[in-house]
Amino acid sequence: MTADEPLAERAWLIAESNRLSEQESPDLNRVQEVNRRYRALLPEVTVARCPDSGQVVRWPIDVYGLDGCFWNYVSSVRRPPQPLPRGFLAMAGAMRLAEPVEHPPFAVVPGPDVPFVVTRILNSPRVRAVIAEVPVGAHTGWTISYFGPRPEDIELVNLWGANTYAVYRDGVNRGWSWVVPNTADYDFELTEWLRSGKLLWLAPGDESATLREGPDGCPFAGLPGRRRISLIRNGMIQHLGAFAGNGAG
Repeated sequence: MTADEPLAERAWLIAESNRLSEQESPDLNRVQEVNRRYRALLPEVTVARCPDSGQVVRWPIDVYGLDGCFWNYVSSVRRPPQPLPRGFLAMAGAMRLAEPVEHPPFAVVPGPDVPFVVTRILNSPRVRAVIAEVPVGAHTGWTISYFGPRPEDIELVNLWGANTYAVYRDGVNRGWSWVVPNTADYDFELTEWLRSGKLLWLAPGDESATLREGPDGCPFAGLPGRRRISLIRNGMIQHLGAFAGNGAG
């Protein structure tokens, strides 16, 4: 298979998915087949290394663009990751948009322009986070993954680009929950978190996925950009402080 073949199939599957979504009564078997083929095309991307076990975390992500159904905020089409470390908690994300911005027929919520941490999670005892850069088409994305003991009575954070998050225990999905995305819960000033050792990072392009500590040389702290959540919908881009978690309304 040449490098262009997955992209050509992806383009055809997206067009077919959009065509089916416009039908009043689409063929459900056809919808399922298109979704199955789309899931199979998602490349696995390194998003973190567990600070406790050292296990590399790879996630199937549509890195070709925001027009794929992976990025459908309300009804995403995704493939579960391979077995996760026992201490994996959640993975949020941020994205700096670049032209041209895709405008698919569904809402896309890629996050703020710059990476952040969710303070209620990272303040929990023995919880640490890892930032990694993940390019998506012309855009620059970042994943922020959390590891450690499951904090009691604390909401986590929705999965990057989705309106829910899986509740993992011992690396196994035990159910689903959701929160209202709200930048009041985010801290965009990363330097002190990096200095404390609570926040670690992977260098862009480092295939060894070596965990790095401290602010020296970290390219993710102090980045310019809006500290608001991007919402792409109906051909427009909005930048919001918060919005309803299950409908992007």
